[in-house]
Amino acid sequence: MSAYANQNVNTPGRYRSPAISLHWLIAILIFGGYGLGLFMTGLPASADKLLYYSWHKWAGVSVFLLAILRALWRMTHPAPPLVSGARWEHWAAHGAHLALYLLMLTIPLSGWLHSSALGYQTVYLGQFPIPDVVGKDKALAEFFGEAHEYLNYALLTVLLLHAAAALQHHWLRRDDVLRRMLPKTGANGLAVLVTLLSVIAFGVIFKLKVAEGAHAEHGAAAQVASGSESAVDPAALSGEIGAEFRQLNVPVTGNFTRFSAAALVFDPEHLDQAHADILVDTASYDLGDADYNAEVRKKEWFDSTAFPQARFVTDKVEKLADGRYQASGALTIKSKTQPAVVVFTMASEGDKVVYSGETSLLRSAYDIGDAEWNDVLEDKVVVRFKVALPKS
Repeated sequence: MSAYANQNVNTPGRYRSPAISLHWLIAILIFGGYGLGLFMTGLPASADKLLYYSWHKWAGVSVFLLAILRALWRMTHPAPPLVSGARWEHWAAHGAHLALYLLMLTIPLSGWLHSSALGYQTVYLGQFPIPDVVGKDKALAEFFGEAHEYLNYALLTVLLLHAAAALQHHWLRRDDVLRRMLPKTGANGLAVLVTLLSVIAFGVIFKLKVAEGAHAEHGAAAQVASGSESAVDPAALSGEIGAEFRQLNVPVTGNFTRFSAAALVFDPEHLDQAHADILVDTASYDLGDADYNAEVRKKEWFDSTAFPQARFVTDKVEKLADGRYQASGALTIKSKTQPAVVVFTMASEGDKVVYSGETSLLRSAYDIGDAEWNDVLEDKVVVRFKVALPKS
């Protein structure tokens, strides 16, 4: 006779309240984070999209921390024994639980590494910076991005099987497998609610996944139609100029890939003759994301069509007590000119003279950004550079 011939069999034991609370809190975070991840990728560049990415990361970190707590609880408070059944079913149950724990740990890790490789530090809840263990690296970003995606597919598959098994135990076998993971009070009503929410959650995720696929196909077609952007760099200088700002307390850096010097005269022995005229192509600002690169060229930002260049001009250079130099001049962006002070060093590297330094500015002083973005971006921007010229 089948072990399940008695449809009124009861499962011995119940999970304790902390285990139940952790189970459902993690479930809410997983489905919320997964759904948000599918939804946000199809959005155009906006302040809201940045906010959703932060929420997605915070949900992932929370799942990671709660999964560790759940594992520690499980090790010190064994789960109730499994309901009687075939050996393969017990193996499947243990395997599914092990897979869930592994995925709840590896998926947030892969997302963190992906974000780090893209150059975006994760700041949990906007207050607690998580150190980057890898630097900005396009190849690594692609690798961890794909790993994050496929691990999420695996998690969704395991969750679907896990939920189906629990519902099958409740509605077909009529045992207490599902009820023992619910509060005692109102367990039967909650079981109905869990069933409905499970169907809704998987349905929403399926719909979002279909929408994401359609968006990806549309984006690929648009990219082919528009062609690739020219990578020609006419700049006389070599090196890099970067601008760092904070998004919900997360440091984000983009680099200007095209810049030149209309004039650059500097001799430490004749500072009275020093002067410089540096031009930066605002349309070359690269954040590593095509949508946001296009966004910063718009009128609200650099307005690169009307004002294709930012310009720094100085004819006053002083030597500071610590051996560095300070250039006082004027910075012009979008026809707005403001005083600017650049602190820098000069060094000889092989056949080149290298200038390294930084300055800071406020976006609002140059009408960069608008009210929508000001809610998620700090006003202060730090510009850092390391540029070189051949020795004359």
